[in-house]
This record gives sequence, C-alpha cells and structure tokens, in this order.
Amino acid sequence: METKVSMRKNFLKILFLIVSLGLAIRGSEIVVQAGTSQQDAMQEARDGLAMAPDNLGLNETQFSYGDFSGFGSSARNSAILQNSSMHSTGTSYDPLMAIRMTNYINQEGAIWSNVDNGNYVNINNKQTLSCWLYFGPSQHIHSGDSFGDGMAFVLQNPANGISSFSHNGTTIGTGETLGVWGMDTDKSIDSTQKIADTAIQDSWALEFDTNANKSKVSNDDFDDESDITGQHIAYGYPGDASTYVKHSADFIGSSNYYSMNHSGVRNITTLHDGNWHHLTVSWDPTTFRITYKYNDKNLDGSKSDTPLISTSDPVHATEFGGKSAMNNKLQWGFTATSGSAYEPNLIALESIPSSVEGTVTSDITDNTQNRTFSETDTNRNVNSGDSLSFNYHLRFDSGENKWLNDVAQITFPSNVTFKNGDANQVLGYVTYNDGSDAKAEPIYASEIDQDTGRLKHSIAKDLYVSSDGTYRPSEATITVNGVANDVTSTTKVDSVSAHFDSDNLITDTDTPDFTIKKAKAIGLTLDQSNLTVDNSHDANITGTVSYVDGSTVNNSDITVHENLNGKDLATSKLDSSAASGKLNLNIPSADLTQTTNTLKVYVEDADGNVSTTSTVVITKKGSLSLKVDDYSFGTINQATASMLIPRKGDWNIVVNDGRENGTTNPWHLSATTSGLYNGDTAFNGNLVFKNSSGSEQSLTGSTGVNIANGYKSADGNQVTNVGKSWNDSDGILLKTTGFNSAGQYTGKMNWVLSESI
Repeated sequence: METKVSMRKNFLKILFLIVSLGLAIRGSEIVVQAGTSQQDAMQEARDGLAMAPDNLGLNETQFSYGDFSGFGSSARNSAILQNSSMHSTGTSYDPLMAIRMTNYINQEGAIWSNVDNGNYVNINNKQTLSCWLYFGPSQHIHSGDSFGDGMAFVLQNPANGISSFSHNGTTIGTGETLGVWGMDTDKSIDSTQKIADTAIQDSWALEFDTNANKSKVSNDDFDDESDITGQHIAYGYPGDASTYVKHSADFIGSSNYYSMNHSGVRNITTLHDGNWHHLTVSWDPTTFRITYKYNDKNLDGSKSDTPLISTSDPVHATEFGGKSAMNNKLQWGFTATSGSAYEPNLIALESIPSSVEGTVTSDITDNTQNRTFSETDTNRNVNSGDSLSFNYHLRFDSGENKWLNDVAQITFPSNVTFKNGDANQVLGYVTYNDGSDAKAEPIYASEIDQDTGRLKHSIAKDLYVSSDGTYRPSEATITVNGVANDVTSTTKVDSVSAHFDSDNLITDTDTPDFTIKKAKAIGLTLDQSNLTVDNSHDANITGTVSYVDGSTVNNSDITVHENLNGKDLATSKLDSSAASGKLNLNIPSADLTQTTNTLKVYVEDADGNVSTTSTVVITKKGSLSLKVDDYSFGTINQATASMLIPRKGDWNIVVNDGRENGTTNPWHLSATTSGLYNGDTAFNGNLVFKNSSGSEQSLTGSTGVNIANGYKSADGNQVTNVGKSWNDSDGILLKTTGFNSAGQYTGKMNWVLSESI
C-alpha cells in the first residue's frame, strides 16, 4: 500500500502532467514511472475483465456505491460495474461482468450491500460470501511500474452507512489505508486512538494487500512487522485503537509514525499474477468465527488442491457496537485504494449471504454393489460394468429469496458410458423432498451439449423454505446414471466439477474420484443341483469358488449370498481354515419348511466381483404337515357360568403324514390359545379340550395341550382329519366362567405338530 500527495487539490492540478510525462506521486516526492499511462491501465483492466468467471454481476437494488460526497468536491468513487469492453453494464446480465474497484493511480473505491433491500450478513445464521478477485497481471505493460494497493472485504455496523471510508475530516484515506484502516498522514497525531478514529468504525476487515508499506520516512509503515515479507492477506478491527502501534521518531528530523497489528498474516508470493482467485468467506453463528478460503476453487469450478484457509478468533457483537445497535445484521462490502502505484482491482460475485444460503454436495452410488460413497470414503473402487449413479444434492439452507432458475451444468467423468445414442433416452431424474412423484422430472440425453459434452439441465422447481418452515421443496437431488467402462487394467477416474448457475447463487461441486478395477470373472460350481434329505436332517451343500484367470481365492474375501424359498438368509464367509475356494453350506432342517425347497446361491469378492447364481432344489423325503381353517362356536343369547358352548359346523384339522414308509415314530398335535376378545374386552371363559372319557383341559396358557396322536400305518401320504373324530360333547369346546357382554369375540389358536423319536 502506498500513499499519494496529501493535498488533493494540488494533485488534481498536475494530474495531466503526471500522465503525459509518466510521473507518479509517492508521499511528497515525484517518482518517474516507465511510461505509465491511463490507456495502459485500462487495457490491463480490460484483459482481466475478458477472463472474468461466471458471476452474478451487480444488482443495483441490492448494492449501493460508496458515498464520498462528504469528503470534498474532488473525491470520486472509482467503483463501477463493467464488462470486458470497459462499458458500464448497469443491471443487465453479461457473463464477463465484474465490479471494477480501481484500475489507475490515486483512486478510491467502495461498494456496500443494501441492508434495507435484504442484503446483509445475518449473525444468527450460517452465512457465506463467494466471489472471485483479480489484482492484475504478473507485471504491468510497462514492467517498471509497481503494484498497489489492494482491496479489503469489510463487515460493519449498518448504521455507519455507505459513506464509510477512511477519512480525517474531509480528507479521504488513500494508499495503505485500503479505504478501511486508519490514516497516518497527519504527523501531529499523537495517539493510536486518533489513528483508529479515522478508520471505518465498528468494523472487521480482511485485507488483500499488494504493497507492503514499510517506509518510516513518509509515515507509510503499517506493515512494519517481522512476519510480513511482502504481499499478504490479514484481518483485524480497523476502528480499534489496539490495532495500531505508535513508534517514536528514531532519527533527527523524523516524526512519530504508526504500524498495524495484523491478525492471521498469510504472506502470498503474488496476488497479482494475471489470474482470478476465488474467495469464500463464511460466518459461523455458533462459534462467532469467520473463516476465509482463498484459492479454494479453480476457474473451471473444480476444487483446488492447495487452498489457503484461515479462521478468526471469535468475533463478538460488541466489536460492531452491540447486537441491539446493528439488529443482528452486518453490512458488508469492499473498499480499495491506489496511490502512486496502480492495478486493476476487480470483483466478480457468486453468492450474496442473506439472499440464498445453499449447499451442493456430490456422491456416487454403485448400484451393482449396493453402496454409496463420497470423497471422504476410503473404498472408492468400482468394477468394470458396474451400474453407477452420480448424485448431486442441492439444499436450501436459509435466505431472503428462493433459489431461483437453477441450471445444472454437469461434466461427465471419463471411462463411464452415459448414453447409447438415443436422444430421447432418459439418463436420470431430479427428485424433490416435497413428496412429489420421484420420476416427475426426467433428464434426457438430448440435453447433452454436443460441443462441450456437458449435460445442461434446468431444474424445474425453485428451492425455498418459508418463514414458518412449511414450504417445500427445500432440497433437490439430481441423479444421472451410467455404466463403468470395461477397462483392461485398474484405471483411476479423476473428479470432475458440476456447475450450478442461478439468478442469485453460483456454486460448484466435485464428484468423488474413484477407481475402476478390471473385471475379474469369478465362478461358483455347486456339487449338487438336486438334493433329497430325510425329514429331520439338515441339507449340506458343497461347491467350489474360483477365478477364471486362475488367481488364488482368499476365502476370507468371499461373501456367500443365499436365498431359500424367496427369503434372503444371512450372508457368510467361506471357511478360512478350509481349502482355497471350498464352499460348504449347511441348511438346517427347521428351515426346510416345504416339501420341495429352492436354494439360490452366489458369491462376491472384496472388490465386488459377483458370480452367476446357482440353484439347488432340496426335497424332503417325507414330512408332517398340518392344515387348519378359521373356525367358530355357536351363537348364544345368554351364557351362564360353567356353560359349554359347542362348535359351529365342521372343524377340519388335517394332519398329512408324508414320512417314509415304515416310520415308527408317532406324531403329536398340541394347541394353546391366549383367549378370546371383543376389542379390549376379554371373554369370561376358556377354550377347553374334552376327550372322549370326559376329562377337560384348558387351552389358555403357554403350555400346549395334547389334542391328538398318530402313527404312520399306510404307504404314501396318510391323511388324518382330527376334527372328524369329535362329536358334539367332546373335542375343543368353549366354556364360560361368568357372564359376558353381547358381541363377537375372536382369538388365535397356536398349533404344534411334532414327531417324537
């Protein structure tokens, strides 16, 4: 940061001579610059604007230019919205728009958020500012010229207003002040408080300083700190007296001078390198800390590998005059200055904190392996031929406005096939969290730009949450489906960016990088395809797992998937103590519930390679089965205590004995019940079993009552209808134990058919 002539009106008188003769003012001396011209400076700004990234421009209803009317007739705000042709664009959209803060010598610029129109930082919410910054080429067109002074991002108490700028009376701050810090041009100032009084009050500033100021002679020594080596980024409180340090004159003829206490100093090799640099500033309402990320995104929207990240100490409301004074809102903006050195200081906005606070994340679902992974997962391996879904999750977090007219521009990763040439092919869908049809918004192959290869899809619904929290949708998920290509060797697929461009938020996300592994065909050969077992015996299935290429099978890496009679069983691993690839399954007899049982088996290795499914039909040699229907008791008008209520109709309780011929083990049929109920009202009585000799046993309880027994006495299936042997006075009856309210009572009977040895 450099200073310029202290008498503004004198400077204006000689400005034409300075431009024509290639002179510049530094402090009180005239310095020859190598051909500095306003035309050169404008060309450098034009070159920067021509490379401006996609941005929101400047909606003049949401922003206000700094008001310098109180600083004398010669003060001019150099901040303006321009396009690459250096024309003011007003509020019209131009993809090469940017805010030009300064571009020539002896300029001051300021732009502020319009708090009254909903543009502010709400300290009660998470808030994010996203933008691009440009500080000029790596060297000027005339290489002897120097760079200065930089820009500052400023948060302030809204009461300060748009006239906020460094000043001492009507003298406006220049050079090293960056328009926000105090002024050290008045040699009569004798305290740090008086320096602080000339800064923007009740504020916090993040400076991007392209000129280290270390000149005690010209009171231009704000950067006289051992940890500042040149261009740098730092932050602090401009209106706080403790930000400044007083130094006494250290040689004859010199005066007192002041330096600054910088916080979070980060020395940058060069801020001006001919490139745009991305900046993200975040406010955390839970910790009251500000985090900035510099160079966190590349120009193509992809995430940078080398961001500079710094988090401040807690910033309390008292630093801005107190919560009541600012109504929980902070005004934000940028200030910039130049002295005898110059540079094009440009800003391109991507998001406005209070307008829309939105988040976009990405992950990938491997549908073949039934798992989803993000960049934080360690296993990001897929196999050739795996079905993949690329998911982009958009979430509206907060804001004064809806997330409007969002257009997704998705770059496809390499080695994944997304279409088969059919323009009408549906590549995926957009789904919302508002309960609407999950497939209401298809994404077609025809939306792929043939020149760029990018998918461009306009999201049909705006995202928003109303003040009462009831409006939906607030979230959208874009899913694009593809298939991993067949690769001849293990292949890494780099992450690619997806760009989301809307009226009030521009943001990007990167897909996780992942690895496609060469398909490794795995086979499963079972030793049985049909198996017959005794009724009480388990079924043992054996087989061999092998790789087609002859690779050794590591048993602990092989997962066995089983499905018996349409029901998935618990997965298991091959026995690690068995021979390589040896499969040995045991199906318990109790699980073989049907006469003919179907078992399906496939295996999967640790890399997700899956075998084909093999099937075994397991037949039980003979078995017992029971068939019962729903039954009822007679209807009565009035029941007395100890009254037996007969059965209604025929009770068919059929035992099918399909056991092997000659089986001598008897079968037993028992029953229990938990009672009869009419809603929550229990029936006063019990189901009882009365045998032919007149003995009664209650069926209510957990202990089964033996109802019938039988032996295998005929070849083939032997059918016994237990209910047919009962008359009206024996078998299962209903016995009352008291009076009951009118109604229909129902219950369940538990039957157990068993075989004893």
